[in-house]
Amino acid sequence: MARQAALILAAAALALGLAGPARAYDPNKPQTPWSRLSPDEQRVLAPIAQDWERLPGFQQERLISSARKYPSLQPIQKERYQQRIREWAAMNPEQRREARETFQGLRKLPPERQHELRERWLRERQSRGDAGPQQPLYERQQRSYEPPQRSYEENRARGQRPGEGR
Repeated sequence: MARQAALILAAAALALGLAGPARAYDPNKPQTPWSRLSPDEQRVLAPIAQDWERLPGFQQERLISSARKYPSLQPIQKERYQQRIREWAAMNPEQRREARETFQGLRKLPPERQHELRERWLRERQSRGDAGPQQPLYERQQRSYEPPQRSYEENRARGQRPGEGR
């Protein structure tokens, strides 16, 4: 069950396009006390307030950074952010570890495989009747996403970079 929850959350992050660039972290980064956060940061991060003091400094730093960006997000992005942070807050440490590992594994997949998993996740979510808009995010944002027409290996064999030769 924990493994399934981790996979669902990791797939959701990919499906919703929330994956940011991988960054190195400093495990020695000092913690930031909750009282030093601004009222706006505390409001955005409220779902994880009770866990705040147990989070390593590098995780606190990433969360503070995301909370500072929150006001500039589009409404759909704010909705996603709040949903994800509530789901994360509800997970136990083992589920969080599994979600991180699964997410890291999914990020290493080629773009076409990521797209395939996103579509599968959206279909499964719709068939279960999960809350939230039933239309894929990229359509709701009025963007069209086209999976690569050729695989990475095919483009490489032709001497092309990804996205070229469509």
